[in-house]
Amino acid sequence: MKSFRHNAPHGYLFVWGDTVVGARLAISVAVGIAFALIGLYGGRAAIAAFVADPDLAKAWSLVTGLIGCVIAGVVLSWLFPPARRVTEDSQDVSRVQEAVAEIEAQPLGLGDLKDASATSRQELAEAGLTEWFDGTLGQGGDRK
Repeated sequence: MKSFRHNAPHGYLFVWGDTVVGARLAISVAVGIAFALIGLYGGRAAIAAFVADPDLAKAWSLVTGLIGCVIAGVVLSWLFPPARRVTEDSQDVSRVQEAVAEIEAQPLGLGDLKDASATSRQELAEAGLTEWFDGTLGQGGDRK
């Protein structure tokens, strides 16, 4: 985890390419571990009460541990809903410029819109991004 408090105040951290609130991350990790362990050991005890073979109970307790992880994910998604607000009417083109420049810098480059699938072209049109990829907009977001 790399913190970048100079760019993101209020305890935000940069983790795996995303910005998160440090306190929420710590709580989520603790709750996830707790639910996984409860599922693992609770499941082992519950299954051992019904099965004579302890190795079978041990193996199936891994499944109950995974179920505990899934339950933790559901509970935490309810406790900490996404804080991001996605808007479609933003007038700031700098983020689009950065994304297009990043794609252009990749080994395969931006590619040609004619080579994209019909579904991809439709999604670009629905998002209002077709002109960024067909060459009609320049680097500054102005029409060529």
